[in-house]
Amino acid sequence: MSNVRKKTEVLVDYEEKMSLESAATFIETIASKLKNEQSFTLTHAGKTFEISPSNQVELEVKYEKKRSGKYQLELELEWYEGEDGEDNGIKIG
Repeated sequence: MSNVRKKTEVLVDYEEKMSLESAATFIETIASKLKNEQSFTLTHAGKTFEISPSNQVELEVKYEKKRSGKYQLELELEWYEGEDGEDNGIKIG
């Protein structure tokens, strides 16, 4: 039996330097739409994606300091369609 791994299809890969205020506004807009509408649209390079996570998501928070002195904060959501479950874990203050 052979194990065939499905390749990940990258739908959007984008980076941009911007002010902290602009970045916070971008994240706030996503958070607000997810909280109020459970979805948001993302448009890049002429393509629009409807992003509609399931009710249960996996949140990954990573905070790193690289040898170069550069800091990096990553916030990542992962989910499977239709997945439900309970909240617990990390808190923000």
